[in-house]
Amino acid sequence: MAGRLEGKVAVITGGASGIGRATAELYADEGANIVIADLQDGSDSVAAVRERGREATYVSTDTSDEAACEAMAEAAVEAFGAVDILVAAAGIGHAGATPDVAADPSSVLLVNQPVSSWQRVLDVNLNGVMLSDRAVARRMIEAGNGGAIINIASIMAKVPQVGVGPYCVSKAGVWMVTKVLAMELAPYDIRVNAIGPGFIDTPMTAGLNVSETGQWAMAITPMRRMGVPEEVATTALFLASDDASFYTGALLHPHGGVFTD
Repeated sequence: MAGRLEGKVAVITGGASGIGRATAELYADEGANIVIADLQDGSDSVAAVRERGREATYVSTDTSDEAACEAMAEAAVEAFGAVDILVAAAGIGHAGATPDVAADPSSVLLVNQPVSSWQRVLDVNLNGVMLSDRAVARRMIEAGNGGAIINIASIMAKVPQVGVGPYCVSKAGVWMVTKVLAMELAPYDIRVNAIGPGFIDTPMTAGLNVSETGQWAMAITPMRRMGVPEEVATTALFLASDDASFYTGALLHPHGGVFTD
């Protein structure tokens, strides 16, 4: 029985770990060939895809760099002939080393953070999504076969939190980019949607369970647990498949019940 993505080609930024890797593996199970785009070594993700009987390649990509995103999209076309799906999952929680909030709680407030920290988070989380979307959309338009773009936002696109201002703002921006591109690309039969996960157990959230922020996170999560990357990947599968053929400009929330409206 053919999978829901049989014969498709998917580019996944941030595909070396976390949500990106889980999505790559699930897409491969459903018949897609995969381009892993990440600054981290993507060889393990490539191997995992190939173990599932699909083809995969790794492209070292800094999504905050326009030329790198264009090279990523071009490499995908050169490797597989086309791009049908993009999952823009690359992102960071903060700039540089983990802030020492215990030593100076005020250091993470927007009024005190250096502009460079703000800029780095927006460069990766917002500019990186826009540049990735644009580079792949150009190839989709040229091919004329439509496509699906899925951006990984966050519940923090709607839920403000003290201490992670740049992250909240960047993810709110991803949500707006998604809506704008959904309108711009609809004439080309390219669907653009976003996923706003809740608190997911990934390398980026390591240690969250034992922190004060983690206690707050579980307090606002009715299911009282963190999600796992596979629970986000299944949402990404739906949005990439024909099951979501009338979805564009949507933001879906695998979040354990956190109220975002």
